Amino acid sequence: MGVLEKLRRVGDYVLKRWRSPGDDSYREYKHGRERERKQAERERQNAERFAERKRGKAEREYEYEERYAAERAAEEGQPEAPRDDTSKPE
Repeated sequence: MGVLEKLRRVGDYVLKRWRSPGDDSYREYKHGRERERKQAERERQNAERFAERKRGKAEREYEYEERYAAERAAEEGQPEAPRDDTSKPE
């Protein structure tokens, strides 16, 4: 029975450490890993959102420049339309 008693003590020690609220417990380790994983996930999502906003802003700026460059070119290339003079008889 000496071996069984030793196994029971080892088992009790492991369970005690497993359930322990101390800094070196498995529970603390598991929660710490979960916190790190969630924080990394949030940082990744924030980076993706930031990159998407930056791409969207660059696209809008490009479209804006392209549209107004086309409008300016059309204005410069198009002579003013002659005004209708209603005082002249036809």
